[in-house]
Amino acid sequence: MSLISRRRKEPHCMPGIYRLAVIAAALSVLLPGPASALCVDVGKPVPALTLPSIDGQSVSLDSFKGKIVLLAFWASWCPRCEEELTFLQGVYKASGDIVVLAINQESQNISNAHIERIRKALKEWKIDFPVLLDRNLDAWNGFCINALPTSVILDRKGIVRYAEANYYWATQDRIAEVIREIRQGKE
Repeated sequence: MSLISRRRKEPHCMPGIYRLAVIAAALSVLLPGPASALCVDVGKPVPALTLPSIDGQSVSLDSFKGKIVLLAFWASWCPRCEEELTFLQGVYKASGDIVVLAINQESQNISNAHIERIRKALKEWKIDFPVLLDRNLDAWNGFCINALPTSVILDRKGIVRYAEANYYWATQDRIAEVIREIRQGKE
């Protein structure tokens, strides 16, 4: 019996390609989608956030209204994070109207010994802007961070003007462009 005549006699049997398409469609509904993007939207206010600094001080984003704020989500084991923080150190030193806050993402249940390792890395990298510890992953969850490093820039009103996961060759130029636009009052 040929394949064609068998298909006519057994209509309940789907050819392999159709079976695969049905399985793929079912899986696409059942499985979660791709990793979500950051859940802070450019043009919208940033979520309220208060975190402890590496020195134990309570730091609130609201306290920086009137300044341009660069948030850098990072970890000490991340080589790209070191590149970004080193770049941001130059921005921080050159600009009195800019606040840089490095939000460490390896700090859940962190020990004092680990905090000392973070301090050592910051000293080696010559970083002296504030470092916050996201102990309960409040920032991670509030901003939907899915990659390190991640950068967020807030204008003087606390509105997100830039939000980007990862740090790559064009990031420095884009950060400089966004800062320039904020200073020029562009929306």
